[in-house]
Amino acid sequence: MGEEVREAYIINPDTMAVFSNLHPTNVSKILEPNRVIYCRKTPKQIITESCLMGGSTLIGRQMAMEKILQTKSKLPVPVNPSEGTFMFPTMSPRNMYCGWISFYHVKEYEENKGDQGSKVMFSDESIIDITTSGYSIKRQMQLTGLAIATFSRSLYMKS
Repeated sequence: MGEEVREAYIINPDTMAVFSNLHPTNVSKILEPNRVIYCRKTPKQIITESCLMGGSTLIGRQMAMEKILQTKSKLPVPVNPSEGTFMFPTMSPRNMYCGWISFYHVKEYEENKGDQGSKVMFSDESIIDITTSGYSIKRQMQLTGLAIATFSRSLYMKS
């Protein structure tokens, strides 16, 4: 598996997940198929800058999701809907350890035995352990799926 370090990173269709990384300078760990990228920007900075590249602010995206999904907690973010990049948080985005997972790269997930978080398998067959419960991941997948359906419907209605 290849590794590299970058000053900045923009979420794209290859991005599987963005996590915080306990390191003095490389504070984010980004997973792409068969590759790990370390970045000097925080996951929140990466999400914020990626949303801007996708045509809106993070706050604007969150406000839209709040209205569409009628909830305020752990909202998925349509980072760049035209590219199909939809990310959901692993915990409250206010938490500095919040990670972000790409909906379309989740192949499967399951709760760890003893209720100690979950395993997520990505599209490249890599597996990670996260502290988020299986129930919470299921909810995040459902909310993100609903957000995607809403975006697809609005595109479909225009054509």
